[in-house]
Amino acid sequence: MRARWLRVALAAVPFLATACAPAPPTDLGALVQRDSTYLAPGTLEPFSGRVVRYFADAPDKVQIEGTLEEGTWEGELTVYHPSGRIRYQGVMYRGAQCGAWVENRDDEPAESVYQLLKQEVESLGLYPECPER
Repeated sequence: MRARWLRVALAAVPFLATACAPAPPTDLGALVQRDSTYLAPGTLEPFSGRVVRYFADAPDKVQIEGTLEEGTWEGELTVYHPSGRIRYQGVMYRGAQCGAWVENRDDEPAESVYQLLKQEVESLGLYPECPER
């Protein structure tokens, strides 16, 4: 009896894993953009969900990843350089930057400790504090 129960339970594991897995992000390029609002293409309703955009010349490399809520950026947003290094990273609230952001203008990391420290100081952007959610 135990062996049968165990076989039934193990057979359900792949189904449960896929049923609980988060949906893959939506391609940002598939959405319709009106001003600064992103809309679902079929309904033209403001889109909510995770999104991603890949570099046009490197479709396997992520350029932007984040979340839209009612068509505007909400939560953590990350923008990458073509090398994979983070270009911008921080939190959005109702489409505006808030809190501390990493802003790396340079695509390549520093070559010396001095340049690294200088880049770290120069790369920190401070915006108004993020409201409590």
